[in-house]
Amino acid sequence: MNNIFKLLVICLLASTLYACNDDKNTEESAPYFEVGTKELTQNFVAESDFRYVTVKTNREFTATSSQSWCTTSIIDDKIDNLKVIVAANEELGERTAEIVIVSPGFDNITIAVTQRSLPYIMVKESDILVEDGNLEFTLEVSANIPYSFDLPEWVQQKSSDPADDNKTWTFAAKAYVPGERSGNIVIKSADATVDKRVSIPVVQKSGIYKVASWLFDDPQDLIKAAIGKNLQIVGNTDYNPNFVFLPVDGPADNNKAVRVPLNCYFLADLALDPKPGESYISEYTLFFEFKIPKAGQFYTFFQTNLSNTDDGEIFVRSTNPQTIGVGATGYAGKVEIDTWYRLYLSFKPGDVKFFMDGVQFHSSTTSDARFRIDLKGLILCGGPWTKKDDNEFDVAEISIWNGALNAEQVAQLEGTN
Repeated sequence: MNNIFKLLVICLLASTLYACNDDKNTEESAPYFEVGTKELTQNFVAESDFRYVTVKTNREFTATSSQSWCTTSIIDDKIDNLKVIVAANEELGERTAEIVIVSPGFDNITIAVTQRSLPYIMVKESDILVEDGNLEFTLEVSANIPYSFDLPEWVQQKSSDPADDNKTWTFAAKAYVPGERSGNIVIKSADATVDKRVSIPVVQKSGIYKVASWLFDDPQDLIKAAIGKNLQIVGNTDYNPNFVFLPVDGPADNNKAVRVPLNCYFLADLALDPKPGESYISEYTLFFEFKIPKAGQFYTFFQTNLSNTDDGEIFVRSTNPQTIGVGATGYAGKVEIDTWYRLYLSFKPGDVKFFMDGVQFHSSTTSDARFRIDLKGLILCGGPWTKKDDNEFDVAEISIWNGALNAEQVAQLEGTN
């Protein structure tokens, strides 16, 4: 009897132990599958890289990437059991991929992968040619980093920072004497620690072309430029306190003019670059369409000394008949009152030419330094006020070319060849 009782106790204990062990196994085998919230977004730099993600589960799982540059590998014997690998990003922009983790019986888990691109600056144009007086040009720049420009001193940036990603910038070369010059536009990273730059060659080829022109056709804006920069009006109130630049009729119904008063002049900024090695403009052509009201007076066409204390450079002389020139060149031609004339003055050292209405009437071999134009500007239609040689006269047009026009070129402009 005792043996039977002992056997029953042993069976009861064994049954209890088995039941407890079964409960324990049941708890340990409860399925779970998750990835930490912070690991659901993976951001990589541009270089090739890898990192580990912990997939917490007691079940088998698979991981598949949507992009070939992003791959995965499952590591069975590590807590960080999912390896995410990205190749170097040599594309032009940021790229993204999705890793989908699948385990039967659970909702899929998605990891978003983002990878920046390598720093880049790209320019659509491979080189720039500026010629024939067309001074403006553009560059189309694409970049994923901030950048700045290093420009030749004769190139200016005109546009501000556009809002679009593919930025089109506008530049302008300065007007230049006949010839050729070259340089490089360098687009470089604004961050000195990022060594990224692109160099674009720029060449300017300049023949003779008109760099400035004023037509005086707008009575409300007499100083407005048709080409180049607006004029400035300068007057001496000590000599002429109530001076007025008057709009007047020109040589034709649709061609107006301005009356330049006594002791006044226009100041012109030509924005013209000199020849290499020179600090002044030594070669140019000036054009004046003019009419004088009285005989026996001086009329000054231009003055290169910006202090306006020397004689003007070329005059209508107060002789009978009235002629054009200056002591350095001699005088020639004939000017009548109340008659419109079209005067070209072509200058380069040792070769000065005078043309009236398309026909050459005088020349000189002078190389007088007085004809050099200051880079800061040029006085037009005025001379020294104390000498009274800048008397009132009418002007319908003033134009300036960047080189010395010859007889054939002037004849072509006037339609007389």
